[in-house]
Amino acid sequence: MKKYWLVKQEPGAYSWNDFVADGKTSWTGVRNFTARNNLRAMRPGDEVLFYHSVTDKAVVGIAKVVRAANGERRRLEHSRSGPG
Repeated sequence: MKKYWLVKQEPGAYSWNDFVADGKTSWTGVRNFTARNNLRAMRPGDEVLFYHSVTDKAVVGIAKVVRAANGERRRLEHSRSGPG
């Protein structure tokens, strides 16, 4: 069963526009235990709401998990452009 997740990112560090330009990214360096466990629970086909924290404070796009966790790495792919 497909699940839906929320990931937050500071737009000054890595924005939705950066993600769209890259097409894919690996989510690495997550130190928060709960967040890391949630990343490990993601499965290919799950959808991810991409949230800008700090300035925009809004969901700015939707991505799709394309590869299961490999250690700390989680692969996300741009699915479609965000609202607005």
